[in-house]
Amino acid sequence: MDTLVLGIGNEIKRDDVVGLEVVDALQSRLDRPGVTFETMNSGRLMLIDELSGHDRVCIIDSIVTEDGDPGDWYVFDPQAVEPDKESGGLATHNVGLGTLTTLGEAMGESMPEITIYAIEVADPFEYGEGMTEAVSEAVPRLIEEIGDEIEQQVATAAATGG
Repeated sequence: MDTLVLGIGNEIKRDDVVGLEVVDALQSRLDRPGVTFETMNSGRLMLIDELSGHDRVCIIDSIVTEDGDPGDWYVFDPQAVEPDKESGGLATHNVGLGTLTTLGEAMGESMPEITIYAIEVADPFEYGEGMTEAVSEAVPRLIEEIGDEIEQQVATAAATGG
């Protein structure tokens, strides 16, 4: 069972870097056969190539919700985060992961089971170095808690063969 842990973020946008930072830290914690780690500065249609060929992908990225506090985190499946009409619908700049997997399968690609770990941030669009204080302080806890979740997913998949 092959698992990719993929961090998505932008190194020059303060809180948006959190997905990259958490994945970098998880690499030493979850280093074992069958688990690989990558980071990307962009999503969109390029993700099809990154996702293809893996059995399972755990994506770690930032999110801003209406009621969340920086440092909160959520687990989604790709269908739960599809763009809607209010966000502009389907376009290359906001293609949802559910749509991406459907497109990948239509192109003959082997698409994985995907779990999204979304970390609440204060502002993913502010340019600058260093995360905001609230997000930065939450990183050790995020590494621990999200790491536990991914570790459990990997162990369950290994035990059940899927």
